[in-house]
This record gives sequence, structure tokens and C-alpha cells, in this order.
Amino acid sequence: MTSTTTDTGTDGRITVRISDPGELIAAVPHLLTYRPGPSVVLLNHGGRESPITPVIRADLPDSTCEPDAARDLVRAVLRHPGAGVTVVIIGRRPGHRAPPGRIPHHGLAHRLMSAFGDAGRPVDHALWVPEIRGGARWRCYHEVCLRGVLPDDRETVLAATMATTGQVTYGSRGEVARLLDPDDPAAITRRQHMLDAAIDNWPTRPIPTAPGSSDKPKHAAAASPDKAKRAAAGSSAVEPHSAAEPADRTAGRGAAPDWFGEAQSAEHLAVVRAALARAVAGDFDLSDEDVVSLAMALSDLTVRDRCLTTADPPGEPPATAAERLWLELVRRTPMPERAEPAVLLGYSAYRRGDGVLAALAFDNALAAHPGHRLAELLRICLSHQLPPETLRRLSDCQEGGLMPT
Repeated sequence: MTSTTTDTGTDGRITVRISDPGELIAAVPHLLTYRPGPSVVLLNHGGRESPITPVIRADLPDSTCEPDAARDLVRAVLRHPGAGVTVVIIGRRPGHRAPPGRIPHHGLAHRLMSAFGDAGRPVDHALWVPEIRGGARWRCYHEVCLRGVLPDDRETVLAATMATTGQVTYGSRGEVARLLDPDDPAAITRRQHMLDAAIDNWPTRPIPTAPGSSDKPKHAAAASPDKAKRAAAGSSAVEPHSAAEPADRTAGRGAAPDWFGEAQSAEHLAVVRAALARAVAGDFDLSDEDVVSLAMALSDLTVRDRCLTTADPPGEPPATAAERLWLELVRRTPMPERAEPAVLLGYSAYRRGDGVLAALAFDNALAAHPGHRLAELLRICLSHQLPPETLRRLSDCQEGGLMPT
């Protein structure tokens, strides 16, 4: 049987086609970006010329929770167009005992097969493997039971192809999470003091007068640093706006997140453009001053929302460079300002189909700034498995022009 074929398109993209079940199981770590432990993984096949998307992973449920878990997984997959599904169950839940002669989690597999069949989306393969490791023996849940031995997932055609494009497969989800860990704590503290000083030096905000009034604009007292920091993080005493929710820019409300004027926003845009130009050139060396100026710039929600456009086209070199910049800022920026690059990182990862990194980034943003509106909305979209393409409207409604030409 021909298990794997490759084809290079006119645009340089490499397509890897896999037909052997063992090769498909070995592809799971690369599709998820990390090696999963005991899990149920669903691969949605769009057809011969379409990619496998989405790839949905969940912990193995307790037998009493299987009906609800199966229903939720099937609903998540059916939100996407597709021609078929592969079910891969890895290992077994602690305490699970398979009946004699049965493959572990036989009931869960057949619930999924039945539900997909009722929905008109056939299950091409339903497979079980004790772990994803070269030499592990896999089996099939279908009546005509296939079985085989896994190849070394580090030496497959897909692994080689992904390595040539710079994509990394991590040993665990924890390894992916550690990518977002803060760098030197002393440097974070130093930048926090610098941000506090910058916030304390923010100019006072004009309070607009009534239309037709001859009075000169008054000025509000400078906001407290705590309020200013909340404003910078995308939240204040008023509801923050997202790309889909324009703020009321005429209301004179204390330290609201929309108080930056056009001149300040223009300066912030210049700071971001310069950083993106360096990122595209491969320069991610950020001084303390760079981090602070970018943190202040991204605290301007008009600028932050325009940065959503850097995620398009997903996976292309400019978008990859921008995503790397957001990741570096997540690691180097103090809370709560860290929330803004974190939400940009999550949006970029979501748009290119990396749900694992997207979830970690949104959680990081919410840890830095609980209640961050855009992070909450995107986290909900991700938890409901909304297709990445549906998010494009967020960036489509923004003015672009941030990336170097």
C-alpha cells in the first residue's frame, strides 16, 4: 500500500497525502504541534485536495460522561465542512478496564462512529494505540479489524516536511506552554518600574465641552497609575471595546481605554511599524525601552486592533514574523500590559489553525488582565471550535498598512 505521497504546488506549498492508518496516527503529534498523552483525537478530512482541519483533542472521559463528551466533540467537528473523520484514541483513562476481547474505550469509539454516521459524515478510521511511539501496535475499532505497527513519528515524510518549513513538534503540551513563560524576573520588575513612570507622566486628558460652547476645553486630573494601567490593559470603569465594538470616543470618562488622541496614536503606530519591520528582517532583540514603548503603543486599543491585520495571510512569512514579535513581548512585558501582545499572539495562532497555542495565549492574556474583553470573546470562539476563517472579519474591518512593503 502506498502510505504517503507528496506534491509541491506552483506556490511552493508542499502537500503530504497519507493513506495508511499507522502513518495517520504518527501524524497526530505534528498536527497538534505536541505529543499527546491519553486522549481522544478527531481528524476532520476535507477531501483529497483539502487539509485535515480541524484537529480536535480532548481528555478521555469517564464512562458516565461519554454521551455528553461524544456529543460535544461531534458538534465541534460538524461546524466545519468535511468529507470524513478519523477517530484516534490514545492510551486509556486511569482506572479504565476494557472487557475481555475488547479494545479500550470501545464504547466511546462506537458512540462517535454512530453519531458521525447519523450526521452523514462517515468515520474513515477509528483507531486505538497505547501511545504514539515508534513500534507501538495499533488496532481498529471497525468490525473488519485492521492492525499494525506505528512508524517512528520523528522519521516520517510529514515530520521531514514540517522540519523543512521550520515547524516544531513539542514533547508535550507543557513544553508549548513554557514558550510563554516570562523571561528574567528582574528584567520584568525593571520594566514594570519603567512602565509605572511612563504612566505617571501621561498627559492629562481634555474634557470636551458641549457643542457650540465658547468655553475652552477643560482638562481632567491625571488618572491614578492603577486606573491608567487598567486602561492600558484594555479595561476600565467603562466597557472596553474590541475590534468589533467601537468605543464612544466623545465621552469624557476618566482613564477610559480610548483616551489617546490622534497624534498619540500616530506615534504608537510608528513604534509598532518599526518593530514589525525589524521582526520581518529577523531582528527580535528588544531593549527595555523597546518593550516599554511597545507596551504603551499596544495599550492604545486603536493600534492594538489594527495589529490584528498582521495575522493575514496566515502562516506566510510576514505573519509568522509578527507572531514571533507578539510572543517575545508576551515573555518580556509585565502584567497587565502583557495581555495585549498575548491576545494578538492568540489571534494569529488561531487564524493559522494552531488551537493549542491560541488557547494558551488567550489564557495568558486573561491571567495578566482578568476580564479582558477581546481575550474572553476569542477564547469562547475557540472553545466552540469556530473555524479560523470566520475570525477574518475582525481584521478585515481594520485599516492595515503596518507591515513593511
